[in-house]
Amino acid sequence: MSVTRAMRPLGLLVSACLPAPALGAEPPLEQEAPPPPPQLAVEVGGTLSPMRHPATEVPTMRSRVKTVSARNGAARLSGGIHFNLLRDFDRSDWWWTNGIDWYLAGGDVQVLALRPGLEKRFSLTRNVTLGVSAFGSAAEVSLPTGQIGQAQPGDPGYSPIGGNNFYEGRMRKWGFGAGGLAAVQVRLGRYVHARVHGGYTHYFAKTDGLQPTPEAEPIAVSLDGPFAGALLGLDL
Repeated sequence: MSVTRAMRPLGLLVSACLPAPALGAEPPLEQEAPPPPPQLAVEVGGTLSPMRHPATEVPTMRSRVKTVSARNGAARLSGGIHFNLLRDFDRSDWWWTNGIDWYLAGGDVQVLALRPGLEKRFSLTRNVTLGVSAFGSAAEVSLPTGQIGQAQPGDPGYSPIGGNNFYEGRMRKWGFGAGGLAAVQVRLGRYVHARVHGGYTHYFAKTDGLQPTPEAEPIAVSLDGPFAGALLGLDL
């Protein structure tokens, strides 16, 4: 009997020293791992920016001439495909950006701009990041010439059956520059974000000397100045 009484306190002491799993306690729940950082982003939106040129006369496809009013600014359809350069890092990393802008100025003066650049992102909160980037810019400005061409077999856009192979000739001029922008990006979901940006572009090679008709004075189209816009993006 004395041996049995002596073993009871010893058993209680051993039980108290055993770890929780040995006593059948449930292990602590593992925390959910954060989602991996996005490696690719596709964006589309709109931007307001300068687009200055004087009034000029341009030929039409019916061998007539019409006047194009002077312009100081234009909206543009903006988009881009961006790549994360530092995979498996957090959201404070480096991105290669590829922007494209189509100026919505009508069919007379057309402008298409490309903006390759490099962006550094900083995490402000869990869902908000600040991006600062520098970019180069190449813009093509074109005006109608009034001449009508026809696509021949083998040319791009040629259609042998039921196709309209006629096109309007245009004179084109390229301008090259650089700029910078700052952007605030808000994550709306795991795969969706909204982005507001603003910046400045300066062109070193101007798009000047455009003469749509022999009688018209040569004009220049200036795209220098500040811009601001908003975009919606998809993270992959």
